[in-house]
Amino acid sequence: MSDGGAKKAVISRYYNHPYSTVADTIDKEALRDDGHSLPRTGRPKCYSDAEERLVLRHVRRFPKYTYAEVIKACGVTFKKDTVKKILKAHGIKNWKCKRRPFLTQKNANARLAWCLRHRGKRPEEWGMMAWSDECSVERGRGKRDEWCFRTATQKWQPEMVQIYGTGKNMKVMVWGAFWDLRRSNLYIMDRDFESAKHGYSAESYLEVLEAEVALIFESLDKGYEFMQDNASIHRAGKVKAWFKERGITLLEDWPPYSPDLNPIEHIWWALKTRCYEMFPEVAANKSELEDARQRLESCL
Repeated sequence: MSDGGAKKAVISRYYNHPYSTVADTIDKEALRDDGHSLPRTGRPKCYSDAEERLVLRHVRRFPKYTYAEVIKACGVTFKKDTVKKILKAHGIKNWKCKRRPFLTQKNANARLAWCLRHRGKRPEEWGMMAWSDECSVERGRGKRDEWCFRTATQKWQPEMVQIYGTGKNMKVMVWGAFWDLRRSNLYIMDRDFESAKHGYSAESYLEVLEAEVALIFESLDKGYEFMQDNASIHRAGKVKAWFKERGITLLEDWPPYSPDLNPIEHIWWALKTRCYEMFPEVAANKSELEDARQRLESCL
């Protein structure tokens, strides 16, 4: 319209744009390249390039520092939001640390070897596995989550993960399993008061096998395998004999300290979260837990 001789005021009314916008657009037309808007200057930075490098160097050296600790250690005057802005420009965010058990190099090598052996399995083959595990109502509670500064690809680097011990302070424990089409019942395990520490023994586990696993494999077609981890109650001679007598195939090469490789762990997390939301009053008491289990299963 301007090239055709129209005045700026007419163009402003025609497009319903402010006169100043029309005037500025027409006056700077010769400065633009192929009609693209000119870059805006924006708000000036409140930090120097040296301060930016200092913050980046510090979070890479100490990834588990908090924002306040980074600001104090670097001696800068800007605030947390500015630190976030600097890190975001370099692809770094403050992430919750991934959790894994403490592993020796030998255990880590065994985990890697297991994954390499089984990486070619198809989803249908994994579905033929009955994944099982025990779960304590106390596991993982009370430990403060750690956060770290990292990029998305650094999540499993050793300095970026939060480790936890492999020992468990068990009180009440439940057992469960699932496979491609169905799941087991939740079974609340009994302590063995004839054992040395009155804990959960191979006898406790044999009760589970008789009550649940035997019925499961009676209804399954041939070809299904049973997965259990390397807990001592699973490796007892009487337990191995039980599986052999019934012709149930076990997944024999499970690597040590690898709960994260068992997909049932995701179910425990979801189930416990729902349980604590629905029944916050439930203590580690068997009668209360049994009542909560029945009410929870009715909702699944």
